[in-house]
Amino acid sequence: MKRLLALTPLLLLLLAGCQLPGGETPDDGEKENAGEPLSYLGVTLAPQEDLAAVTKTFDSDETTIVVWKVNLRNNDRFSRHKLTAEWLLPSGELLWKEDRSFSTGDDATITITGGKGYAEVGGWTPGVYTLKFYLDGSPVAEEIFRVTGEVTEEQEPILLAGVTFHSPDDITEPVMVFDEETVTEVIWFAKFSVTDEAVGRHQVSATWMDPDGKPLWNESRTMTVAEGQETVSVGGGQGHTDPAEWTPGEYTLMLTVDGKPIGATNFSVGATEDEPEVETEPTEGLDLYGLVFVDRDDYSEVRDTFLNDETEMIVWVVSLARQPDGPTGTHTITAEWYDPEEVLRWSQDKDFEIGDDEETKRVIGGRGYTEPGWWDLGAWTVLFYLDGEFIAMENFTIE
Repeated sequence: MKRLLALTPLLLLLLAGCQLPGGETPDDGEKENAGEPLSYLGVTLAPQEDLAAVTKTFDSDETTIVVWKVNLRNNDRFSRHKLTAEWLLPSGELLWKEDRSFSTGDDATITITGGKGYAEVGGWTPGVYTLKFYLDGSPVAEEIFRVTGEVTEEQEPILLAGVTFHSPDDITEPVMVFDEETVTEVIWFAKFSVTDEAVGRHQVSATWMDPDGKPLWNESRTMTVAEGQETVSVGGGQGHTDPAEWTPGEYTLMLTVDGKPIGATNFSVGATEDEPEVETEPTEGLDLYGLVFVDRDDYSEVRDTFLNDETEMIVWVVSLARQPDGPTGTHTITAEWYDPEEVLRWSQDKDFEIGDDEETKRVIGGRGYTEPGWWDLGAWTVLFYLDGEFIAMENFTIE
């Protein structure tokens, strides 16, 4: 039997060929955090090469590191939190994971910065990447961005951003391996990155392949793209009334848009003998939770504005928290100073030691001149790296 069981109104809507309102999956959008210590305000992305150029499209031949900034409203002064960023490949596999531990002060808004990438241009594989953000373990935001290159020179108007599978009992939680003793239906959501060239109606077709590679089901969905829309999500699902009708193994969902193949994603029913392991870059185990600038003559006053005729050296203070299983030994903080013309002025390395009995570490460095009056007026930017990995960016102004 290949008929579906009785479904909820939302699933009936999906299986009838409708996309979700606004093209969103169930967990998209900003989170309502009324009464919470921190509220999510937004996220921006930019290439390290030009941090003022906020964008969602990056050229692989021009980009090394993609830098993100998450803005939060501070509803509860002087508390500690952790922001986690997960980077997902176009295939949906986890690429990187970053943790940012931080303490709130009395500022109304807080900006947390991070980023990942490669030492040289050309490292990014063209496609659509997904960034998922978690605040103290709870999801708060999701952002996608495109990487273009030789493979995508013509800037395809529709690209697959990712596919997730779910149980009909909980369509908010993705599932990659379904229990062969309880699985009936499998629900899927596909997210697409679109441009204005894709405005209009499109036909999305989904072909289900069984573990032997034979076609199992075919579905068609109409996808409508509106002007100015950046993402669209479409959903569907199939299944059996009896879990025993599922053959254990790996299934494939193949997607086409207007007859053109756009991607394929796998899920499993029951444990598979050769289930691939996803190799990910481990978290550093040293989390940034504080970054401030001070005047060398007064370490007690945190500042983001300095007077040229009074300032000789500007000192930065980086505070790190070591996770219980975090690394020990010698590490290096690198600070790159960019002047108001965005030209690299200085690069400095500060080595430090951290022992297995230390939970926090403060690293101090600085640059400047032997007398006041030599600073270029305007906004300066300092990029910070821990053992070669980008961890933060901060600005200060010289007046």
